[in-house]
Amino acid sequence: MVTEFAFPQILRTIVLVAIAAWASLLSHLCISNFNDGARPVFPELMEGRMSRTEFAVVVTGMGVGWVLAGFSQWLATGLIACHLILIATDCLGAWAPNKYVALGLGAAYALVCAYGTAGINAAFNALPHNFLNDLTNITSPVLPVFCMYPAVAIAGQFDAKKGIIAGCVTALTYIVCTLIGSIRIGKISIALYPYTFAMLAGMICLVVYAVKASKNSGEIEVTEEEENLFTKNAERIKSNWLYLCIQGALNALGIKILAQAYQPVQLAAAITAGDMSVFWLAMVGVVIAFIPLIVSTALATGVYQAVGLTTVMLFGTMVPDSVWFLAPVAGFVAEYIEIQLLGLLGKFLSKFPELSKCGDHIRDAMISCLTLALTIGAFMAGNSIWSGVGFTIVGGFYVLNEITGQRIPKTAIGPIGAVAVGIIYNILILVGLIKIG
Repeated sequence: MVTEFAFPQILRTIVLVAIAAWASLLSHLCISNFNDGARPVFPELMEGRMSRTEFAVVVTGMGVGWVLAGFSQWLATGLIACHLILIATDCLGAWAPNKYVALGLGAAYALVCAYGTAGINAAFNALPHNFLNDLTNITSPVLPVFCMYPAVAIAGQFDAKKGIIAGCVTALTYIVCTLIGSIRIGKISIALYPYTFAMLAGMICLVVYAVKASKNSGEIEVTEEEENLFTKNAERIKSNWLYLCIQGALNALGIKILAQAYQPVQLAAAITAGDMSVFWLAMVGVVIAFIPLIVSTALATGVYQAVGLTTVMLFGTMVPDSVWFLAPVAGFVAEYIEIQLLGLLGKFLSKFPELSKCGDHIRDAMISCLTLALTIGAFMAGNSIWSGVGFTIVGGFYVLNEITGQRIPKTAIGPIGAVAVGIIYNILILVGLIKIG
């Protein structure tokens, strides 16, 4: 969990308010949104087939669970997750009757989130048993499990044999890096971080398999009508380049000063370990994973992603601390290049079918690995809070969620169960049924 921040609260709050207000405005104007699943709904409003109220109800219904997931990640990492901010602003912008209200709602929501951390910490300290430290167990399995996502993606896209081979390569790389530790070149010592090199080895396997498979696969056909639609929507996005580039600049600055966090679990682990290369490599995988989805939905709807192709998050964190104020410049430029290349990216993906398909499999693999890691971590946290009983309660939350049709995203249900363990444990202490110390 991240508890110390290099940048003052007031600066982080101002930037977060700007991010949320702008994102809410762009959602209201149907220029960008964060929830990829809700993006296809935007043309229904834009083209008059759905009223704003109907549109807002759908967007909100699709976003509530992910806002909750963002809240659980906030508690587990100490970082304000993009899901908590940008999916909420999708909903606020959808409900706002005009652009001024959209700006105000986004700003007000950001203020609540920015100053909520201090209140939460005070509330935990007031409890008979402060289980905030126990919750840090939620993220402890993330990096070891997450570095296997390329192998899972390969197994899903190609076959189990190739996935097993890639998994063995990943595991072997991890073991070798662990045993060697570091290598010296002259007077320079280079640390061989296991997570970084294990993920890199898996990604290399994935690209090799995809490119090889594409040689025997035909090009995806695009009809003239589809091409005209894609061109029109690409031009709509390009016409909004200034709005989007400002958003890119704000997002890059936000993640640099930790006003908000993208992939907060991986980011928190990287910050705690003092190894940002782990996060950077993970973000390369995220960028690759999201290109097909974001490009296809953007070209089909004319609405862009609130974080673009996520390169703004990568470049924002890579700006040196000494020149942190250049992060928005990096984000602005990265977003501008993305927008200009949007049409070309769609055509490129059509020429390499298997590489294009990788995105869906990588994304699914990431979600599967993250879900597994957070679930394991939640059981660990629950047991740390209340030995034995914690396992039962977290398990009950998970199973009931499965039976009722996964009303809460799998990435959220485990952490929510762990928090419930802490709450129940403290209630029983207060009523005298459990004694501590």
